[in-house]
Amino acid sequence: MNINISLYIFLGIFLTSILIEALYGYYNNKKLYNSKDTLVNVFFGVSGILNRALTKGIWLAIWIYLYQYSFIKIPINVWSYVFLFFANEFVYYWFHRLSHENRILWAVHVNHHSSEFLNFSTAARIPFFNLILHNIFWIPLLIVGFDPIMIFEVENIGFLFAFAQHTQVVKNYSFLDCFLNSPSHHRVHHASNTEYLNKNYGNVLIIFDRIFGTFVKERQDLEIKYGLTTNVKSYNPIKLIFHEWFDILKNKKNDDDSNHN
Repeated sequence: MNINISLYIFLGIFLTSILIEALYGYYNNKKLYNSKDTLVNVFFGVSGILNRALTKGIWLAIWIYLYQYSFIKIPINVWSYVFLFFANEFVYYWFHRLSHENRILWAVHVNHHSSEFLNFSTAARIPFFNLILHNIFWIPLLIVGFDPIMIFEVENIGFLFAFAQHTQVVKNYSFLDCFLNSPSHHRVHHASNTEYLNKNYGNVLIIFDRIFGTFVKERQDLEIKYGLTTNVKSYNPIKLIFHEWFDILKNKKNDDDSNHN
């Protein structure tokens, strides 16, 4: 199928899902959406797609260049795609986990978590500077021999899957919750409750969270508070993009002043 047609189909599904979810919230008196917050999500979604379109070609060229230095060349077949899917999940898990544990990476990632709402439009709240560092983490897959076009395809499919996780309407995936990163698991990830902080980093799968001890199941007796532990309280995209960077610089200045005293 033509890639442009595929994107139009995905966009249609995405927008239809937002409309249905918003109507469901309205008619059931559930505050799922906020108009200003949704507009911010749209801004980050459009800018994120543009950034991805503008930089992915550059990164793909870099990947193709580096691929010549790989130890082997893994044949392109069904089984190599299956293996790459799990390898991509592993890389994504550690990229996402480090984006929460490392302050510089968190400064890039934080605007995705700055919304105090969780709905399908939140999936569009793409970290503005994500692709500056994002693609570096996938380089080891090139070195071990995966074709860069394969990596590009699998990574993009996983990226598109994320929209289905950002909702409060779908409660769980039943037995599929055992291995898929369902909306229930991802609600935990977006929570600012102490019990839920820095958990459930998976992409399509939740298995690496289970393996590395970062999995927490959603509790029905605990009301989730979405957003940050200290919310920004702003709909200004510039502030949402740079507030953590300003805090880093402020902390560094204070540390420097303390060292000089």
